Order: sequence, then C-alpha cells, then structure tokens
Amino acid sequence: MNLGIENEYQEFKEGLGQLDKGLKSIVAMLNKHGQGTVYYGVKDDGNVCGISIGKNTLMDIRNRIRDKIEPRIYADIQELIDETDRKYIKVFARGYDIPYSFDGRYYIRNVSADEHASNEILRRMLSTSDSDILRQKSSPNQNPTFNSLFAILAGNGIHPSATREFYSNYGLINRNGKFNMNAYLLSDRNSISLKVITFEGTDKSVMSKRTEYGGKCLLISISEVMQFFETINIMKVNLNNTIREELPLFDFPSFREAWINACLHNDWKNEVAPSIYLFDDRIEIVSYGGLPFSLSKEGFYQGTSVPVNKSLLTIFMAAKYAEQSGHGIPTIVEKYGKEVFSFDDGMLKVTIPLAFDRPDVATRKNIVLYKNGLTENQKKVYDALSHDGNLSLQNVADKVGISLGATKKICAKLQNLGILERVGSRKKGQWITK
Repeated sequence: MNLGIENEYQEFKEGLGQLDKGLKSIVAMLNKHGQGTVYYGVKDDGNVCGISIGKNTLMDIRNRIRDKIEPRIYADIQELIDETDRKYIKVFARGYDIPYSFDGRYYIRNVSADEHASNEILRRMLSTSDSDILRQKSSPNQNPTFNSLFAILAGNGIHPSATREFYSNYGLINRNGKFNMNAYLLSDRNSISLKVITFEGTDKSVMSKRTEYGGKCLLISISEVMQFFETINIMKVNLNNTIREELPLFDFPSFREAWINACLHNDWKNEVAPSIYLFDDRIEIVSYGGLPFSLSKEGFYQGTSVPVNKSLLTIFMAAKYAEQSGHGIPTIVEKYGKEVFSFDDGMLKVTIPLAFDRPDVATRKNIVLYKNGLTENQKKVYDALSHDGNLSLQNVADKVGISLGATKKICAKLQNLGILERVGSRKKGQWITK
C-alpha cells in the first residue's frame, strides 16, 4: 500500500524510534498551514512497511505530544491496517494558535523538510497569531449544542464527535479550553441575525420588507439566505434573435461568492453580522472589518487568500461552503468588474446590478404609471375607495358627483389596470386599492 509522497501536509516515518522527529514535523506543518499528518510505519517513498503496536503505544504518543508541543494540541491518533495486515499509525493535528513549538524550538515546513524558523519568520507568525479573534474570544454560551453542524459535516463524509479533540481540531475551543466565538456562531442557538432588507426604489427612503435569518447555526442561516435569492433569480427569455437567450436577473455564482466571503471574513468579534440590501436595480452585500492589514486591493482582486477568521475557514471548507483556491473574487471581477467593490469606514460592500425589473418591481412601476394616467373622475373614485374601502358604489357615485353607471365602469377599468381589487362577497366585501 502506498500513501503518496511527503509534502507540506504529510510526513512518513518508518518506526516509532523517530517519534520526536515526526512530532517536530507536525509542529512545522501547523506553523505553515494550520494542519499536518505524520504516518509511522511508512517508508520515505510512501510504502507501508508496518510497525509493532502495543496496548499503550497510542497513549504514549498522546503523552509525548502533551509534554513536548506548545501550545497544547489534541491530535487524532489512529491505528490502521493495510491490505496485507501491516499495522501503521496516523497522527493528524489541526490548530491555529501559531506559533507552535516542539521542545521549546520553532519550525516551519518547507516542501518536505522541517526548518528552524528564523527570527523574521517567527516575528511574522507572532504578528498574525492573535488575528483569529474568533478562536480566542470566549462564547457567551458555554453549553452549546451542534446538531446542525454535525449533520452538515456528516453529509460531507466527516464524522464529528462531541469530544475535546474534535472541538480543538476544528477551532471551537480556545487555549483555555472554553467554547469560543466559532462555537457560538456554529451552535444550534445564538443571537446572530443575518438581515435581508428590501427597499422600494433605488435608495433607503422606503423599506418594504425586512427578513431575518438567524438564531441558529451560521451555516444554516447562510443557506437560507442563498435559497431566498435563488427563488428571486428569475430568467428572462429573449426571443428577438434567431437563438433563444435566457438572461438571469443576476449572476448567482458571483452572488454566492460575495455572500460566503462576507460571512467568512466578517469581523464577528462584536457580533455584528453581514447584511444584504435589495433595491429595485441592485443587490448590496455588506460585511464589516474591511481588508486584512497585510492584503492590498490588487492582491484582493487577484484572489490572494488572507483569511481573517482562519479557524472559521476550516469549518467552511469541511462543510464545502468554501475553498482556499482564491477564485471567488476573480469570479466576481470577471463578471462585473472591480467597480462593484467599495471599501469605506471599515466596511466592504459588493454591489451586484440587476439585469431587469423583478416582477413585483415591474408591477409597482406599472401601478404608478397607471395612476398618473387616470382621468379626473377615475382619480376621484380611486381616492374615495382608498379612503374607505367599505363604501358602496352608490356612496362613491354620490361623493364623486357622477352616475352609478359611470362609477361601475370606472371601477371595472381600475380593476383591469390592477390598481383596484374587490375582496369578499358583493354585499360584505370591501375594495382594496394598490
């Protein structure tokens, strides 16, 4: 059985006589990528050679990790058997409390080698290690449940467990062993609310609807918002050309990338969530915190990945909500250009234009046009019923000063225009104006 090649994420050791060298590799990989795997009982070429494993071997490895690696990590240690019954051991660790040390020394992974971290590299690691605020800040709820998160991970082939090792590996507890803000965001109950606010027109003067998605696992809330925007992303068919063309209201892949990035890179330390504003002509996705200090705008547009919430990224990647390929921003830039991004007052806003009017917007605009085109008597009838929808048509005729027959014709016209509706029975119903 062959396990591949040594690289910046995995190391092979033939026997447990090289235990410390393997653990040093774990530290080097953690400092470089936040995760790493070492196999014992595997040759340098990746072929399993097998080792003898006693009843206390795995515990001895765990104890050695506890004694030699700082800050403490909780590794996943497994005894495995290949197809020829040769036993070998897999040690996997994940962590972002950088920098990690082995026996008081710091290492960094370079291809398949573990090199001493220079003072410059160490300073850089120290300067960024506290930026993952979500990992360090304690959750306001220290008794969370993770049913939704566990279900999502299980659906992606990961088998979570309510253990300290799992919580540590996936960045849900801080160095003091307490549940952190990652855990709070991803727990089944929290006070986080993602808002989608719809306005009439192209400014914020008239709000028509406010919907909140929250109080639950952040991943679920994110999905609910995306489902809403999928439902409104209707297609417009163009039959003017010889080839049938279907034009979506907006490019959903670009929206998805913008929304996931807003939630992933948001400054969550004050529990202020990203928001989406829906106008007649555009969608605005707003997150807080702006660009990471070390990331230029050009690097941002090119897809350079500098995750603000490193441990939250681990969960997003495991749940298949995100990947670290850096293609998200270039996808948006290619479709809409750099001008859709704005960076103001610690906020990052992505503005996605809409290709045509939504049906509700078109209806509202038509109603305005119809109202503006009404005759004087039609306006009087409309105004009378707007003031009191319970009036009989005879009452309306008397108020306006026209015949009952003329009033009936006007009401029929207003109904055909879609700006007047009769609700209920003929005798007990009422008139509704739009």
